Amino acid sequence: MKNTIRINELPTRTWNRLGVNAAEIEWDTAAVLPPQVLAVGAGEHPAPLRLDVRDTGACTEQTVTLHAAADSDACLVLTAAAAHPLALRLDAALDAGARVRVILLENPTQGATVRVETHATCAAGAKIEYLTILLGDGDLYADQRAELVGDGSALKADIAYFGRGTQTVDYNIVVNHFGKKTESEILASGALADAAKKVFRGTIDFKRGCADSVGSENETVLMLGDDAVNKTVPLILCAEENVEGTHGATIGDLDAATLFYFESRGIDRAAAQAILSRAAIERLIRMADDKAFAAAAEAALEAVLGDKGGKDA
Repeated sequence: MKNTIRINELPTRTWNRLGVNAAEIEWDTAAVLPPQVLAVGAGEHPAPLRLDVRDTGACTEQTVTLHAAADSDACLVLTAAAAHPLALRLDAALDAGARVRVILLENPTQGATVRVETHATCAAGAKIEYLTILLGDGDLYADQRAELVGDGSALKADIAYFGRGTQTVDYNIVVNHFGKKTESEILASGALADAAKKVFRGTIDFKRGCADSVGSENETVLMLGDDAVNKTVPLILCAEENVEGTHGATIGDLDAATLFYFESRGIDRAAAQAILSRAAIERLIRMADDKAFAAAAEAALEAVLGDKGGKDA
């Protein structure tokens, strides 16, 4: 039975008239897959952990827990590809000095919805890194959270997306700074074509007691469709005086100077738009530095943009 559920909620209500406080979607009764439990021992540096999560032919949900013990260094590569609704939740606990890198590709086919929730709790000196690519033909939802509990803990998040047709791309990230000298950096970049709709919610919350903490967020959006809709919602909350928080956004079409540059090299507007649409995603593929993930992400990219990226131009 389908129900309306609220996901990707802001921690405090704002801009209510714009309808950005949360996303509401229809969600069916789901088949629940057995939970996956992953653990990395103290001081260990294992090969990348890999999970390829797919639907069961109907609405499907999967949970994953990851415990990274003290001073460990782990990489978790996640692929969520589906032809039917798919929900994936990851809960990660990082002990003191642990480092975890989560590399995620969401890739639904047309008519499907993929939503992924990731929640990390970081002890002193721990660092969580999210590298997220949202790409496909269906609707894409991602909700990423980090609790920087220990002093000196940190988050870095890089997000790339491409929306087209009537797709919805909805990304929410919340970073709670509790410990002293904690750091967060959020970078999002993507393109919207046709009548795609995108919401980016970025919240940096400086809690009382997190003195000397720093947080920044920035998004770059390339608007390629006359009917595309972009909503960028940067939010900085502050209950501590001695902190530094910054945010910014760049939103626009292909400008005349850039278009002239491409045309002077024999590249027309459509090809130029495709090149720039690919750029953010290809950047994250390189950053992932993982051959198996690169193959999956590049295949998804080719399915969406094909040869229009002008690789031989």
